[in-house]
Amino acid sequence: MALLTGAVSRILLYNGHAWPASTRERLKGIYLLILRLDADLADFAIGRLGCYCFTAGYYLYVGSAFGSGGITARLAHHQHRPKPRLHWHIDYLREHAALLEVWGIATPARLERCWAHALALTPGLSIPAPGFGASDSDAASHLFYTPGPPARDQLMLALLGCAEQAGATNLAIDIRDYQAAIDR
Repeated sequence: MALLTGAVSRILLYNGHAWPASTRERLKGIYLLILRLDADLADFAIGRLGCYCFTAGYYLYVGSAFGSGGITARLAHHQHRPKPRLHWHIDYLREHAALLEVWGIATPARLERCWAHALALTPGLSIPAPGFGASDSDAASHLFYTPGPPARDQLMLALLGCAEQAGATNLAIDIRDYQAAIDR
């Protein structure tokens, strides 16, 4: 596969209900959520961030997991619909949007900001809510919108290129596909 160049060791696609056993340790890392919103949300409140209108389409959210639970705990949180107490900006959108895919990298490199900047420069993606998910970042947003399904190859190149520029080595992007479960 042409995408496997440089420091990347593997790219895996997972179909099923559990994150792969190889990543169940309390590994730290970063992730990309790909969500689909089927209906517009007008004047939708996102905690203290304010109210925004979200158009039906696809949303990409960049996050990190460097806490005690690691990437596995964070992805388990995002896999399920939020509890009554919403913690992160993305929890508000997750109440209404279907989770299609999770792309995760177990790495000590703090690439969240780099990924957000790379997606901001990716053609076809726009920022629907400035500051979303970026409370502790200088990125314009950690949430991006596209009206149609995102171009996976384009995303992969942008994210892996960003990681290589940041000096991360031996990365493996594990992709967890939720679409099959949604389509049933």
